[in-house]
Amino acid sequence: MRKKYSFFLLLIFLFGLSSPSSAGIFDKAEYKSRREKLMKSIPDGIALIIGSEGKKQNSNFIYFTGVEVPYSILIIDGMKKESILFLPTIESREKIIEETGVTTIMPVSRFARQLASYQTQTDIIYTPFNRSDSGYVPKGILDPDNRLSREMSLISQIKERIPFFRFKDISRAIGELRVIKSPAEIKVMRESARISSLAHIEVLRSARPGMYEWELAALFEYTIKRLGGQGFGYEPIVPSVPRWYDSHYSENSRKIEDGDMVMPDVGGEYNYYVVDISATFPINGKFTPEQKRLNRIICAVEKAMREVFRPGIRSIDMPAEVQAILDKQGIDMEKEGVYRIEANHWIGLDVHDAGPSSRTSYFKPGMVLACDPAIKIRDKNGNVIDGVKIENTVLITEDGCENLTYLVPRTVEEIEKVMAEKGILDFIKEQNK
Repeated sequence: MRKKYSFFLLLIFLFGLSSPSSAGIFDKAEYKSRREKLMKSIPDGIALIIGSEGKKQNSNFIYFTGVEVPYSILIIDGMKKESILFLPTIESREKIIEETGVTTIMPVSRFARQLASYQTQTDIIYTPFNRSDSGYVPKGILDPDNRLSREMSLISQIKERIPFFRFKDISRAIGELRVIKSPAEIKVMRESARISSLAHIEVLRSARPGMYEWELAALFEYTIKRLGGQGFGYEPIVPSVPRWYDSHYSENSRKIEDGDMVMPDVGGEYNYYVVDISATFPINGKFTPEQKRLNRIICAVEKAMREVFRPGIRSIDMPAEVQAILDKQGIDMEKEGVYRIEANHWIGLDVHDAGPSSRTSYFKPGMVLACDPAIKIRDKNGNVIDGVKIENTVLITEDGCENLTYLVPRTVEEIEKVMAEKGILDFIKEQNK
């Protein structure tokens, strides 16, 4: 553990560190528009959005307010078409109004009294039932350790004090809004993609046999922050053989030996928006003939998928069209062990972003999704013995799609060229001579 921090501190000392972003990512009109759209889904009640307890604000609260202050609460009134923001402390009411467009600001101590006042107008309170804290994987209304989620805990408390109210889940309506990114959101995601892509390039330049997986993870984090990002968009996954195929592996503790393949699944965060990127490369910078073959196939598959992505198509309808393109190149996906020919998930404020099913929804302009085909080679006993994966973050446009993470080297030639270049770690070694 000490080695990890010493390495990171050395990088900061040599190259400096960018300061984190502040609140108010978008113009107040953007937040106001989002709240007004949600009001159309709740004409008979109010929506209750609660802020996080920790340092990082949860995604729904950021989406509707831009406010980073923890322990905050937002009420969106679908009947009167107005919003109220409750904060633990109010330092500058005018600044909050200017940044959020919410004109009614109250201390959190006033929340219970204000909530009770709605009994004369409605008995319906809408709120997301599943916890929206960043990084949380919904498991129903209970956490894995059998505690009530924060939203459900608040619902329980309100029911005890004001049993008059009925609660309805608003997760679906929020997801329908968040899945379509505005031009302002797309601009931020392009920058997030640029930062994360450059981090992948720097890791390729610095990767060498004998390094540990955590060293590559530390380099990812440093580069993302140095370029203006806030850090990892999700838990970094930097597995090397034999664990590369385990998508849930995040120990990042193994020493990477000469001849090993590395498959980093790492995306950064910029102004709360994240991207999802995966790659596969040999730690020694040179592909074997079989690795070259697999790289050619997976690059062809990923490119064909992006040719098929467009408004009006569904994920489940893609495989046939993708295979038709690959037939001209003599590639049979089933024979080669290719899988995940679909939009695996949405991407935005969360790496697995809110929204309807990414498999059965018809794509629309403004949707951002994961394009991540993979190949697994199995032995006669069904054990995975080889493979490759590529993942890009893709935006659906009016007439097709845009690869937001296009800067990441993908082909054998691109990867080997970049890995032959000097990286940050090479410059550090020169400084220490």
